[in-house]
Amino acid sequence: MNLNNRLLRNIFIIVASAISFCFNAEAQYTWSFDGSDPLSSQDGKFSFKLNSVRSCPELTEGIKGKGLRTDGYTTWLSGKLKEVNSISGWFALESYPTDTAAFLGVKDLATNTSIAITVDRFGALLVGTGKKNAYSYISTQLRVEKFKWMHLAISESNGEVWLYVNGIIMPIKLSLPQSFNGSELMVGKDFRDKKLRIYGLTVINGIVDELKVSDKAIDQRTLQQEVVAYSGKVPVLAIPECRFKDDFNRPKYHLLPAANWTNETHGLFYYKGLYHIFNQKNASNLFLGQINWGHFSSPDLVNWTEHKPALTPEQGYDENGIWSGHVVVDDHGMPTIIYTAGGKRSTAIGLAFPKDSDLIDWIKYNRNPVLPAQPAGYSRTDMRDPYVFKEGNYWYMIVGYGLVENEVEKGTVLLYKSDDLKSWNFLHPLFVGDPAHDSSGIFWEMPVFRKLNDKYILLINRVPHKGIPADALYWVGDFVNEMFLPDQKIPKHLEIINQMLSPSVTYDSEGRTTAIAIIPDLITSEAAYENGWTHLYSMPRTWTLKNGKICQQPHPVLRSLRAEEKPFSSTNIPSNQPLLLSSGKHQEEIDITIDPKHCKSFGFYIGKHPEQKEFTKVYYDFEKQQFVVDKNHSSLRKTIPANNNSGTYSLKKDEKVNIHLFIDGSVVEVFINHEDAFTTRIFPLYKESNNIELFSEGGDIQLVEGRAWTLKKSQNRSDF
Repeated sequence: MNLNNRLLRNIFIIVASAISFCFNAEAQYTWSFDGSDPLSSQDGKFSFKLNSVRSCPELTEGIKGKGLRTDGYTTWLSGKLKEVNSISGWFALESYPTDTAAFLGVKDLATNTSIAITVDRFGALLVGTGKKNAYSYISTQLRVEKFKWMHLAISESNGEVWLYVNGIIMPIKLSLPQSFNGSELMVGKDFRDKKLRIYGLTVINGIVDELKVSDKAIDQRTLQQEVVAYSGKVPVLAIPECRFKDDFNRPKYHLLPAANWTNETHGLFYYKGLYHIFNQKNASNLFLGQINWGHFSSPDLVNWTEHKPALTPEQGYDENGIWSGHVVVDDHGMPTIIYTAGGKRSTAIGLAFPKDSDLIDWIKYNRNPVLPAQPAGYSRTDMRDPYVFKEGNYWYMIVGYGLVENEVEKGTVLLYKSDDLKSWNFLHPLFVGDPAHDSSGIFWEMPVFRKLNDKYILLINRVPHKGIPADALYWVGDFVNEMFLPDQKIPKHLEIINQMLSPSVTYDSEGRTTAIAIIPDLITSEAAYENGWTHLYSMPRTWTLKNGKICQQPHPVLRSLRAEEKPFSSTNIPSNQPLLLSSGKHQEEIDITIDPKHCKSFGFYIGKHPEQKEFTKVYYDFEKQQFVVDKNHSSLRKTIPANNNSGTYSLKKDEKVNIHLFIDGSVVEVFINHEDAFTTRIFPLYKESNNIELFSEGGDIQLVEGRAWTLKKSQNRSDF
């Protein structure tokens, strides 16, 4: 925040009841959140009401002692007070809100008029006044800096209301009435009750500390001494461990943000001893909005550090989101972000460069957007998700798109060419789908065009359309005369059962093609609201190309997570008499080889309760030639849908089958015969629903050999 901005003068005139609050005369109350009852004032005479999806306040390191951590959508404080003349507090934001949100505000109960110090979704510090949802905002010409402490205060003196920002006073003229009938104080939320579905939009995501309410005006000298005393203090905005300590469904060794919403990964690359990956991130809420480029780094693809977002929307060409894209290292050894910029009327393509080799702080290219819109002659305005590769002396970029040919909507990727990553020329569509014959859909997003061995893979994600879900599909072929020529017309599915999407692909430190993708939750808004987090990323996988097929295996680095080992000897498993493989654990790896003999089906009960209250049935059906995920009894939580799935796959009864399972709370990743894979999600109600059993139906099977490991949690952390 620039504290040298000129003073704000004569901002607005409103009825004085918007700022006069009530309390006992000659009283001052302070909330430091340090005592046995953190919501009570230090003298114990007044307590705030906590509004939150969580039952108790989340406390973290504050500006002094402990502070109250908010979540951006459910957590704030409220209380009805009597006559006072000033309110103040320290605040630190992790993220800007999804709508204008308030740090603190006061409502006069006689007139229902309120005043609040607020911040909008671009970080502008505003003063808001109004009744109910009829609000108007006046800019202070100041901008809130995330990840920094800020002191805010409102004070009434001699008939005027004064706003203080980090000790700097800004006079605001108000005409005051002669009497007051009581007031309501709100901390961490605007008085507007604006929501998207069930998610609050006017709540801040950060820390609140050292709140003070007094019947006397602010003493500026004392205030400035306090500001100076705490200058340079850095807030600790990591999510308190207590938020998810009892959430057994939250994964422990998979990559996911500290809290709230995430979506696709992008930009996975290895640079100077560290892996970096970026993600669509809304730290302020639990839905697709206010999208930043989140950022993680890791020395080993297992233990990740989450950094502050690399890119944040700003008013202008990317104000509606920093959407997906790619990262490449340019010809001078400099990593470059290529991203989708969400504008008011259309999307565009922008660039960003790191300030230094730490790659923590990034600067947007001063000539952005490098592609302001779709090519001339193309009607859709939503091109997105650039992927960049180099062939010979030129850089090429493909961008996800959809077009119409002969009145038929088709997915495609647009091809551009450059010699410097900054100036791009449109060539033509690289390849166009034929949805009537290849089921590739009407629009493609999150494309990957990558060479494996001597072949190119074009991987796309078709968007959902008319009840057909999103799916990751790919063709294998050649890049000839700047066109993609597939070896087969019909694409292959990346997963046997479609749930993992949008892989981000790179070479690891030993040259192995490595991918990490999103595994969505597919649960209701109510369930996400209760959980406090949405979606996660797959374990790292290695890709090899075999007979025109991408073969996926768990990356070898995952072996570092193995702890207690349990071997399995050769065992006959009679039909309908399951064998218990694991119990009492939520993080487990199981690698077994099965002889199916002549059974009709075989598989696993996962997340099974000892009394069979809950279980998910994952099995192979020989008659239907399908792997099936049956969730009819998966969860007793009313907010968790069944989401049964199946996928075609060919197995023979006279051949042994290797099944490699990874369970991590709610996520299950299954690898078949060291080549194929699928994923699913489970959210049981009971912590005891954690047994894993191997079963067969319609005939015995033989467990030939196998081992199970309890897996350690990875050392994931936030550095902010």
